[in-house]
Amino acid sequence: MTDWREYLHLLQTPCYVYAWAEILARLKLLKDNLPENVHLYYAVKANSNLHLLKALKDKVDGLDISSDGEFEQAVLAGYAPQTFSFAGPGKTDAEIELAINSGCGSLSAESLDDLARIENIAQKLGKTAYVSLRVNPADLVEKFALKMGGKPTQFGFDEEDLAGLPKLKQAQIIGLHVYAGTQCLDAAALTENLQNIFKLAKKIGAPLRQINVGGGFGVDYHIGQEPLDAVAVCQALRKEAQKWPQTKIVLELGRYLIAPAGEYLCRVINIKKSRGKTFVIVDGGMHQNISAAGNLGQIIKKNYKIRNLTNPESEKCKVELVGCLCTPLDTLAVNLELPAPRPGDVLCVANSGAYGYTASPLLFLGHPTPSEYLLQDGKITLIRRGRRLVEFN
Repeated sequence: MTDWREYLHLLQTPCYVYAWAEILARLKLLKDNLPENVHLYYAVKANSNLHLLKALKDKVDGLDISSDGEFEQAVLAGYAPQTFSFAGPGKTDAEIELAINSGCGSLSAESLDDLARIENIAQKLGKTAYVSLRVNPADLVEKFALKMGGKPTQFGFDEEDLAGLPKLKQAQIIGLHVYAGTQCLDAAALTENLQNIFKLAKKIGAPLRQINVGGGFGVDYHIGQEPLDAVAVCQALRKEAQKWPQTKIVLELGRYLIAPAGEYLCRVINIKKSRGKTFVIVDGGMHQNISAAGNLGQIIKKNYKIRNLTNPESEKCKVELVGCLCTPLDTLAVNLELPAPRPGDVLCVANSGAYGYTASPLLFLGHPTPSEYLLQDGKITLIRRGRRLVEFN
């Protein structure tokens, strides 16, 4: 966890700050424990900042993308489309055409309709489409916080329907893609998921040049959570991957790589007492960090790990941490024990590097977007400035 206090005079709150050393440490841990035929892909959806993508270019083997916007951003960052895995249940014809024309390394087909459109567009273009069949597995892994397989879902062919695939001319099936869920902190459950994927690959029978096992590595966002034993999961993947020495195994991770490296800083504007509760009102909120506010799927509000950067030694008290918006949804933490904040104090929300800036409704109520900064080799760099509402006109 980075101590941002010495850099506060260079930062304009609210903002996101990223520690490059934290990203490198996660990359090293993974690469030290994975075999050569496992290729590490970065999931752009987690954080698509152009500066970060450029910095990651020589550190990862490819990118998981899900839209033409991410595609274009990745190309702008210097990546070759041959290193892309393009997935998503609602790809437009224009996106499919872009992928095929560019020689996209893998285009995931998620349904019969998806596969038919890929085939038809490839025929029209007279080019080969390199397709991975995304499969919705029969087995449900309960430990995934967000389940994307093992149940009725928009993602992938149901495993039992694979026998009815049509004959193809221009679409070449190169592999299997399974992404059964995400945000899992249980190494045994992730190991079970990997074992299920490789069992499915054996059932398919046809030669597979590539098996994309998805990701799902969780981050211990909330107070009291234990971190994932990523080394144990990597060792399990190594064991399975060694049985497929001629096959490219893709592990796609976004949240796990970038979330712990990023933190969201906001400044206390006001302290309000109301009917026995203390409300700490900050200059940011859910419009800039929707994940911390719990609006990306929390059923019961759980607090992120939050600290008072500028008054860490004060006596602790229980507070409601809220943003500056005109909605009761704008709550960053409830009943949070925190060193007593004062107006002007800077608070730090940990594990905010992924699905913070990219997933939040940044233009809601027209506040400026947060700036983003990168700490690299002891130097703070502004990697995306804040923009006012009128700049989007």
